[in-house]
Amino acid sequence: MRRETFDENAVRLQTLLGEMGEVVVAAVRAASAALLERHPRLAERVIEGDPAIDDRRARIEALATETITIFAPVGPDMRAVVSAIQSAHELERVGDLAQHIAEAAHRRHPDPCVPEQAREILLELSTQVGAMMSKTVTVLRTRNVILALELESDDDRVDALHRDLFALMFGDTWTCGIPAAVDLTLLARFYERIADHAVALAERTVYVVTGRHPEALQL
Repeated sequence: MRRETFDENAVRLQTLLGEMGEVVVAAVRAASAALLERHPRLAERVIEGDPAIDDRRARIEALATETITIFAPVGPDMRAVVSAIQSAHELERVGDLAQHIAEAAHRRHPDPCVPEQAREILLELSTQVGAMMSKTVTVLRTRNVILALELESDDDRVDALHRDLFALMFGDTWTCGIPAAVDLTLLARFYERIADHAVALAERTVYVVTGRHPEALQL
């Protein structure tokens, strides 16, 4: 649907991104709860909800394409529209990763996908990643550059937890066997990728606002 002004379209794109982000954050948190609490119905809801996330991405792309076609923006305006397309794609990938986590939980039910020996690390990892995604959605909504720059240090904690998990699995105290280690390796990778997408979304927002990449800023 055609909008009357570029500014109206730009505001609508930002609103749609924020709304999509909230849905994706909910999917990540629900997938984590399904994983750690062995809740198959919750896992099913995450899996069933993925097409709706894909549809939101398509709506954002359609509006952004329409905006470029009608208004031919340049400079900062063009950055904002192109970034909306890229950010929607990043959010869709996070939704896919949440689906993968939910599928892992569902596949193993009624057996636990996370052995008790690794539960504490997975709980902290999932909590940290969920908080990062929530912060990222706030960045998308507000374009707060200072908040966006915090995501890099938040990601350092995810990397540390990732290393802690591998140290546990390859250490002398690991008693849960190879299949459990394979599951945990995949899960850790899913969470690490979600964190990477959160950082990428924040960095893209910094570029939209400032025209510079985060590493070039001195704040």
